[in-house]
Amino acid sequence: MKLNSQKGKKIGIFGLGLTGCSAFSSLDKVAQTILCWDDLEANRNNFKSQFGSESLKDITEKDWQSLDKVIISPGIPPTHPIFSLIKKYNILISSDIDLFIEENSQSKIIAITGTNGKSTTTALIGHILHKSGLDYHVGGNIGLPVLMLPERAAGYVLELSSFQIDLLENFNPFVSILLNITQDHLDRYGTFEEYSKSKFRAFQGDGIKIIGVDSDKSREFFNHLREQGERKLIPISSSSSSKDGIICHSKQLLDNFFNRDTYELPALKHLTGKHNQENIAASFAACRALGLEPLEIIESISSFNGLKHRMQYLGTKNNISFYNDSKATNATSAACSLVSLNNIFWLAGGIFKEKSLSPIDSGLKNVKKAYLFGKDKLLFARHLEDKIEYIICTTMKEAFEYAIKDAQMIREKTNILLAPACASYDQFKNFEDRGNQFIELYDTN
Repeated sequence: MKLNSQKGKKIGIFGLGLTGCSAFSSLDKVAQTILCWDDLEANRNNFKSQFGSESLKDITEKDWQSLDKVIISPGIPPTHPIFSLIKKYNILISSDIDLFIEENSQSKIIAITGTNGKSTTTALIGHILHKSGLDYHVGGNIGLPVLMLPERAAGYVLELSSFQIDLLENFNPFVSILLNITQDHLDRYGTFEEYSKSKFRAFQGDGIKIIGVDSDKSREFFNHLREQGERKLIPISSSSSSKDGIICHSKQLLDNFFNRDTYELPALKHLTGKHNQENIAASFAACRALGLEPLEIIESISSFNGLKHRMQYLGTKNNISFYNDSKATNATSAACSLVSLNNIFWLAGGIFKEKSLSPIDSGLKNVKKAYLFGKDKLLFARHLEDKIEYIICTTMKEAFEYAIKDAQMIREKTNILLAPACASYDQFKNFEDRGNQFIELYDTN
C-alpha cells in the first residue's frame, strides 16, 4: 500500500520489525525524507538486506530534529529516549495504523481489543464477512501489518493491542469491541488502572461500541458510557443472568438488542468454552451492526475452524484429546481454557509476567495433574501446593511425555492441554514456536 497522503513529508520510522518495514515500503518514493532506526542490530541488518542502508540514521543525528512525524512501532516502551526527542522538537507521534486509517478514510473499520479473546474474535468476524462475500480484510495485531493489506477495501477488521492503541490519534472506528479487561502487561503500565485506561482510548469516537460485561473493569466502563448518555452501546455476555444485549451461553444465542430472538447453535468443537461464547456474542453483534442476517451469521460461525495456538483442537488418540492453547500467556486466559474441559493433564510454565497466579484457581478443579516447566516452574509449584498434584519438568517435551504416560492410565476420556499462563521467551522464540513444538509432539506421539 502506497501512502500517497504522506507525499512530500519528512518522516522517521523507529522500530524496524514487521511494522517498521511495512511502513518504509509504503512511504518509499512518496515521502520527501525517511529516516529509520532500531536499537537492535539484527533488525537493522534485516532492514539493510531488504532496503539498503541509505535511510538508516541513529536518532542522535541532527536530521531527526526536523521531521514532521515519527512512526513508532508498538513494542517501544514510552520511557525510550525517542519520546523525549519527539516532545523536545514538537514532532508528531504517529503509527502505521494512524497512517493506514488516513489513507483509507472511506473504509469501515471494526476494531477489536481486550485482554483475552481478541485474536479469535477478529478472525471469526473476518471469516463471517468473507463467507458473506463482503470486501473486508483482517490485520493489525493478527496476521499482516495493516500497511500490507489491500488498499481502499469496503472495510477492515483490526485486532488492536493496548500498545497499538497508545499510539492512536483521533481514532473513530465504525464498530469498536472491548471483550474484557483483566490484569496484564503490568511490567509496562505499572498499575491495572493505567492498563485499563489504555484500552478505553479506543472508544472515544462516535461509532458503535460493543462491550463485554462479564469482567468487572469492562462492565464498569460500560456502565460509565451508559451514564454519560452513549447511545450506540451494545453489551455482550456469556452469562445466563444477563438480560440485555447479545448473550451466548450453553448452546443458545440470545439477541436481546436487535430483534429479541433466540437461536440454537450447532456443536462448535473449535470454539469450546465460556470465553469463546463471549467471542461468539461479540462477533454476532458486530456482524448484525453491519447488516448481516442472524441465520447467515450462525451458519458462518459453524464453519469456523478456530485459530492456531488458541485453544486449538489437534485431535484424539487412544481416548486422549489434545489442545494447543500456547497463546494463553496469562493466568486468566489459561483459567478460561481449564474451565472449558475436564480430566485435564495440564502443561504450564515459562516466564510469569503478573503479580499473582490466583486467577488460575477457578479452573483447577478440572485438572488431574499439572506438568510444570520453564523459568518460573517453582513459582507455579508453590502456588499449586496442596491444591492439585503436579510434577516439575525441565522442558515441555519432558512434560508432554509424562502427561501422555499418566493419561494412558485413565480409562475415561482425558485431555492434554497446553495452556502455559506464561510468556515463552525463556525456552522458545515466541508463543507460536512453543505451540508448533507442541503440535510436533502430538504428531510424532
